[in-house]
Amino acid sequence: MKKLIVCKYLVLGGALAVFSVPGQAQIVVLNHNNSSASIDTGSSAGMFNWTVEGQNVLAQQWFWYRVGLTAEAPINALGAPVITTPDARTLYASYDNGSYGVRVDYRLTGFSAGSGNSDITEVITIFNHTAVPLDFHFFQYSDFDLGGPAGDQVALSVNSNPLSPSFGRYNTATQLDPLAGVTETVITPGANHGEVANWFTTLAKLENGVADTFNDFNGPTAPGDVTWGFEWDLTIPAGGSLGISKNKALHLNLVPEPTTLALTALGAVGLVLRRKSRSA
Repeated sequence: MKKLIVCKYLVLGGALAVFSVPGQAQIVVLNHNNSSASIDTGSSAGMFNWTVEGQNVLAQQWFWYRVGLTAEAPINALGAPVITTPDARTLYASYDNGSYGVRVDYRLTGFSAGSGNSDITEVITIFNHTAVPLDFHFFQYSDFDLGGPAGDQVALSVNSNPLSPSFGRYNTATQLDPLAGVTETVITPGANHGEVANWFTTLAKLENGVADTFNDFNGPTAPGDVTWGFEWDLTIPAGGSLGISKNKALHLNLVPEPTTLALTALGAVGLVLRRKSRSA
């Protein structure tokens, strides 16, 4: 599954070349300063590329849902996306089946070249068009490959402020690699469940055709190809809506590795010695 998603796209000379069947993949590329993000709004590939300083750190991040005890399905199963891009860094994508719908608003914030920093904010709104409350379960699945597919650690944490409406709920995911770190913060409301697992374990739950609940394993895990997810168990009022807001912050470690520093230092010493021998 993961290899199939990756093989749909090809990066040539820093530009994204998209090969897709018309009407199936609807890909939007956001750009701002040192960053770009690519979202396949028409399939569960979802956001499959977040490139900062020329380095892609993301394999897949997308959303699933279920109503009651039905099986989970990706939000693009609700219907063809209605896409609005008011500027180069912003995307609004809406999905609706007539009874209920989901809208995802993305905003990419890149920083100056060489900073190694980038942010993505997401506001998700779930709509209930029916005359009765809706038992709605919303899932986010995340597969980041910060320094490659096998060297990351992940830990989830819960809100520890007893005065917060989200007290005791999941509000942060942190993934670290020697080369990079990403933190996703749930601003409101906190997620009811979370899950950290080796690649494909969580994705298999979302695609197995039965209702599942994330297992609340917070990590951290041993370094590997690790994924994580959040689950919100919501009651959407009749004729109403509820929102989820989040922010992803990425930092790349652009400091040269110790071996690189050592080689640079040796080169500098050699240059000084050559200059001294010439002056002698």
